[in-house]
Amino acid sequence: MRKSITLISGLAVLSILSLAGCKTELEQVVNLGYLPPFTLPDSLAITYGQQTQFALPAEYQGRADVRLALSFGDNPRLKLTATDSLKDVLARAITVDQATRRVSIDARQLYPTNTLSVLNGVRTPRTYLATLTATSVNGFQPVKSRFALRVLPAQLTIAELNTTDKIPYGYGIYDGKPLYYTIKYAGLDTTGTTLDLHVSGRPDGKVVLAGKRVQLAADAGDPTRKYEWTYDMTPMLFKNGYQVAYRQFRVVLMPKPKFFFGTYYSAYDLIVLQNRVVIQLGKSYTSAAPTFYPDKYKGSFALKTIEKDGQPYTDSGNIFSVDAATGKVTVAPNTVLAAGSYKVTVQTQSTTGLMLETALTLVMER
Repeated sequence: MRKSITLISGLAVLSILSLAGCKTELEQVVNLGYLPPFTLPDSLAITYGQQTQFALPAEYQGRADVRLALSFGDNPRLKLTATDSLKDVLARAITVDQATRRVSIDARQLYPTNTLSVLNGVRTPRTYLATLTATSVNGFQPVKSRFALRVLPAQLTIAELNTTDKIPYGYGIYDGKPLYYTIKYAGLDTTGTTLDLHVSGRPDGKVVLAGKRVQLAADAGDPTRKYEWTYDMTPMLFKNGYQVAYRQFRVVLMPKPKFFFGTYYSAYDLIVLQNRVVIQLGKSYTSAAPTFYPDKYKGSFALKTIEKDGQPYTDSGNIFSVDAATGKVTVAPNTVLAAGSYKVTVQTQSTTGLMLETALTLVMER
């Protein structure tokens, strides 16, 4: 009995010593602690077609014992196309470089978030979620951080409308000619994409998309050619049914503005010309302002040419001038001019970019 007790005691001692040794090794592992923490941006926004990257903290640079990995398990399980799941798309577009410790995002391979495919009815999530995990081969505890990504649709441009306006405007007059507006892709890769056009309001069949150009027919707009007519259009670029880029723009068609010296009675569409005036030779004179209708398109005015009795006249003494704001023609008092008819041509550029001109004839008599 005493020997048996001694044997059991010896085993217990060995067990205790063994556990003590394991505990020491365990304490050594635990004491290594965690890898340095890193915080990724909580929310990123990038435009379709762009590329960006960000680096991990300096503590991770040059550490060969650390491995980085991205996972996308927090996203819904979606089949975005016939061949690609959401996870497949994210894995191609969001990558990490082990050597440089940088996370790269290639939005050329993604689709805008919260976008419905017109082909299969699948909607992308409001945000894409990615988790970056850092693990150590030397026994440090791993760390991880999650970030959310939004992808915004890109903006197409309209070649003929060089403007930074959110909704650019184009203008045209009823002159019996069609208008064309060319869609530019602003550097986007158009491989595998299709272009479509949405026309707001009630379609009248006067606006069509031909290749990369939007065409407004020669008879587009108001059938009577008396009133303004606005077309609101949105070219849209699709990839696998998802809208990846668009640009809304408007075109206003209108009658040619009326520009003359005289009076316009808009209620009757009646013009009374007053473009020939007799004045006293050598005396100062200022005309009435020319009529410009519709007034909201009125731009600045300038003196274009002067003729005397049908021949070009050089005004070396700057006797004639035109007020840039009003278009009024002024003749300074002088002893230079001879009697005769002086035809002063005034030009203006409307706010729509249209160049117009009209003339005022001043008959100077002694």
